[in-house]
Amino acid sequence: MNGTDAANSLQIDYVAASADMRDFVHSLFVLRSGESAARSIMPAYSAQLSCFVEGSGRIDYPGRGMGQSHDLTLNAPMLQAAPLALEGPILNIGASFTPLGWSIFSGLQADTVHDTAFAAEEVVPPQELAPLETALRQCREGTITHQEYARAVEDMIRRVCRLPTRRSRADHRAVLRAIEDWLESAFNPPIAELYDRVNLSSRQVQRLCRRYYGVPPAQLLKRYRAIRAAMILAQKDPPAHLRDEILAAYFDQAHLIRDVRRYTGFTPKALLKEPIAQEMLDPSGHGRTGERLRKR
Repeated sequence: MNGTDAANSLQIDYVAASADMRDFVHSLFVLRSGESAARSIMPAYSAQLSCFVEGSGRIDYPGRGMGQSHDLTLNAPMLQAAPLALEGPILNIGASFTPLGWSIFSGLQADTVHDTAFAAEEVVPPQELAPLETALRQCREGTITHQEYARAVEDMIRRVCRLPTRRSRADHRAVLRAIEDWLESAFNPPIAELYDRVNLSSRQVQRLCRRYYGVPPAQLLKRYRAIRAAMILAQKDPPAHLRDEILAAYFDQAHLIRDVRRYTGFTPKALLKEPIAQEMLDPSGHGRTGERLRKR
């Protein structure tokens, strides 16, 4: 079965990251689908560690080639939406990274490695990966629960992020916090406000933004604004005040539709008919961004 009918069986349960991991992980997730096949479009998502207990998947990254899943797959940050194919039944358990978490865990910069997928063993030391591979076998055998495996994923990320070779600079963290606060301050905050928040030149801020987010601030804002708009518009009955704020953040409805389609693959109206997109755009899976959106 293909398309929306297959997607209707897909379910994602989001598990909150532990308190000490929230700087590195947006959320943990357990994705299930009982269908043999599903086709949809993957929104421009943050980097993920995706562990296929059952089934497989592939993402056709525009201009970057096909990303095929492995047992333990790293999906680099996505800068645009991409066609997604799942071969099931699917049980996929993993974690979505914050920009800081991806940088520390992988040791890779988002502007050089984005919109691609590769085996986790390419960047994770074997001795750190081994316990997760053991837990994967146990999950397949049914001797540990899905939630226990999700915590095993988190434990492995914790160990890697604490390796002496994976340190992060305090000044970089300060800039990332400033970027996050700026993005969440409004649906369309002025770029000048970001530069006012940090004691660096605009050129330095742009360089760090590319390193951790893949693009300079103006493009980053456009992507975040579109994804947050989609998170709201994918709801059947979004709060009126949030809908009004989103519409006010765009020059006109045509610009809103264009950006949402670029970063999610769907028009706002079509999002309501795409269960996979709705599940992936659930604020519960987007860490602090989702939390702040729910509180607006």
